[in-house]
Amino acid sequence: NLPNTNLAQALRGRVAGVQFTDTGRPGQGGTIRVRGTRSLTGGNNPLYIVDGIQFNGSLAEINPNDIESMEILKDASAAAIYGSRAANGVILITSRKGKSDKPTIRVNTYYGISGRSFKMKLLSSERYLQALLDYRKLAGLPSDPTQIDKYLQPSEAENYRNGRTIDALDAITQDASISSYDLSVSGRSTNTSYYLSGSLANEKGLIFDDNAKRISLRANIETKIASWLSVGMSSTYVKRDLSGREADIFNAYLTSPYGSLFLNDGAPTRYPVPEETLAVNPLRLSILTNNEEIYHNLFTNFYGIVNIPGISGLNYRVNFSPNYRWQHNYNFTRQDRNVNFNNTAASKFNQENYDWVLENILTYKKRINSNNAFDVTLLYGENHTSFENTLASGAPLSNATLGWNALNLGEIQTITSSAQETDGISSMVRLNYEWMSKYLFTFTMRRDGSSVFAENNKYATFPSAAVAWVLSDETFLKKSAVINSLKLRASYGSVGNQAIAPYQSLSLSGTNQYVYGDAGTTSTGVFPTSIANPNLKWETTTSANLALDFELFDSRISGSAEVYKAETENLIVRRSLPVMTGYNSILTNLGATENTGLEVSLNTVNVRSRNWEWNSSFIFTTSKSKITRLYGSDVNGDGKEDDDLSNRWFIGQPISVAYDYVQDGIYQEGDQFPTGYKAGFVRLKDINDDKAINASDRQVIGQLDPKYVWSVNNNVRYRNFSLSVFVNAMMGWINSFNQLDFTGSSLGGNYPGRAVNMLDAGWWTAENKSTTRPSLVYTNPLLHGYYISRDFVRIQDVSLSYEFPAKVLERIKLKSLRLYISGKNLYTFTDWIGPDPESGYNSQPNYFPTARSVTAGLNVSF
Repeated sequence: NLPNTNLAQALRGRVAGVQFTDTGRPGQGGTIRVRGTRSLTGGNNPLYIVDGIQFNGSLAEINPNDIESMEILKDASAAAIYGSRAANGVILITSRKGKSDKPTIRVNTYYGISGRSFKMKLLSSERYLQALLDYRKLAGLPSDPTQIDKYLQPSEAENYRNGRTIDALDAITQDASISSYDLSVSGRSTNTSYYLSGSLANEKGLIFDDNAKRISLRANIETKIASWLSVGMSSTYVKRDLSGREADIFNAYLTSPYGSLFLNDGAPTRYPVPEETLAVNPLRLSILTNNEEIYHNLFTNFYGIVNIPGISGLNYRVNFSPNYRWQHNYNFTRQDRNVNFNNTAASKFNQENYDWVLENILTYKKRINSNNAFDVTLLYGENHTSFENTLASGAPLSNATLGWNALNLGEIQTITSSAQETDGISSMVRLNYEWMSKYLFTFTMRRDGSSVFAENNKYATFPSAAVAWVLSDETFLKKSAVINSLKLRASYGSVGNQAIAPYQSLSLSGTNQYVYGDAGTTSTGVFPTSIANPNLKWETTTSANLALDFELFDSRISGSAEVYKAETENLIVRRSLPVMTGYNSILTNLGATENTGLEVSLNTVNVRSRNWEWNSSFIFTTSKSKITRLYGSDVNGDGKEDDDLSNRWFIGQPISVAYDYVQDGIYQEGDQFPTGYKAGFVRLKDINDDKAINASDRQVIGQLDPKYVWSVNNNVRYRNFSLSVFVNAMMGWINSFNQLDFTGSSLGGNYPGRAVNMLDAGWWTAENKSTTRPSLVYTNPLLHGYYISRDFVRIQDVSLSYEFPAKVLERIKLKSLRLYISGKNLYTFTDWIGPDPESGYNSQPNYFPTARSVTAGLNVSF
């Protein structure tokens, strides 16, 4: 119902316990977390299952219009059937199939335009001059406003005198748009069902040359060959084109408002201010570089279903799913005619991935009598993943006519390549038992083997169990006028995490090249880089889940409430080693984490009449993660297990935290200053009250993941008009925003004394005594960070649609016709001063803005 080109966007804020963080960029997949972060260094991404088979591509490669339904498996019992990659949750995706005897043709299309939902505030031309004067005054340098052109670089001064200014953020912005065209045909006959579709999606991002195109084709076909045998195929091909060298946001941030981006002949300058080489023209490489970045994905599942003759309820299914992905990224930088050296360069990157899954599934279903029924599932499967890639480059090119197709013309030629593969084996048995249709039991035992683990621990076994009680079927509730349905369910079990790169348990080697003597030959030396760990084993997450599902008041109120606790042990961590061993670190198992949370989903029918209907849904999630164990050491002898300060891992604290000094305002004139401090410098709290500010005064000051996530969706229908308003929020988290550090230290990357721009967040002066922002000459000797709340409440999706009535459809020979207009990211309430609090981008190279878009669409079937 919404114009989402990325399937993951449909999950954004709409499922309790599931957090999706959008990147704001076209064609990107974003990040999904199911019930938070569990692993310190291993993978935390959920497992994607498409039509029953694990999918190793990006969600950006799945056409949302092809999807019939999605389900999220969060507790261990539900996820256990998918084994070794299910420790971080499972997202089940079911694609469409043919349903009606008469063929159905569907057309879905929409077009929209986009702009920034928020523009970061850099220094305007006037504020740039004021910052320069204030900096010089604070630094004890001449700062006469009438002499401002003498403080600028000569090229800046010329533009100042001629009234020429630029806004670099506007200069790197393009007209953004989004469009999608989707056509599908589906149907079924007596023995065959089919679904065929084709789609084209085109996104132009907000940043110059940041674009994405996607072509997708799907064919789902199943045919019944005999009464006992069916075969089918579910196949999709996707081509994503992300070609284009996007403009450099980092250098746009640095570009002086009195700089120049283009010469008189229209060619890009090398430096906006020629005398200042710190800032490069953010458009130069975008204009001079040809880039071709294309991804292909061919994913297919071939399957056969055999209903064993003579044994009712017994069937066998075999799945074979090959997945072939290939990609390339080619770059060619043309000669800049305004430089006196050869700047040409070219490179080619190619990669091929080949995965396959083979599964054998035997299922037996049996109803013993009216009160007892069960089913048993046995599975045995194998899986394989592999890839190989090659990167070759040449620069500068003696002849650039052929671009990336003649790398041999490069004066300096480099080539690198790599390859890897993994193999796995899985077996599983699951028993479902039903007693009196109101007592439900599930028992699962899964054993997985993976080649990524050490020789002694390649296999692990993961049991789970679940029970459900349909209370509403009990005599004491069956006649209730309030309760329509009430089910209590509980589960307990474990799943494993194998999300590490292969070969990490082995002793690995690296290479270096040496030249002996003048004009000597090049020799390659091999040296050990990592130590083997023959005992490296699986991370294991054991979780307990308790839930209540309900429908009340003639189903006017429905929903669920869940509480859970998940403990992850044998964390896979790279631990530092003493230097005398000859190695820096070893990958090993240690420590444990714990995740607990509450998830509430509530749906209400507020108004229901012939012409009016108003439905609401509310999602609330609160989750808490903490590290419960690490190395088991107590070096300082304080009776407590040691934290890992270098990695910011602390016992009893969340996995991702901000650990730093606590700011206590700004020193003002007349205050008592520590040695080396003066008015306008940041005041830090003396936590241990020892009359000195040092490393022992640092503490955990917040967490980097949200404590609370909630959303509210309202759908109002009047006759054939429908209005949907969706509000999404994440609360209780912070992140660093170190561009508030103005000194040009390695922390903030600002240089107020040089001909470059910076964030305009205000600063302390003797005339403007800020209590939150330091002066422009504050040196930040302790390199403390600056932290801002990422809390936000966002009007995320608003959609108004009209469904044409049946009488009109009959006259124009259509099954359905729907027109709509929608808005996305319309307004965000937040204190975050970066591009977007959800993406959390907090460094200049990643300041990609989040789009606010308005889209009109058409859905029609006939």
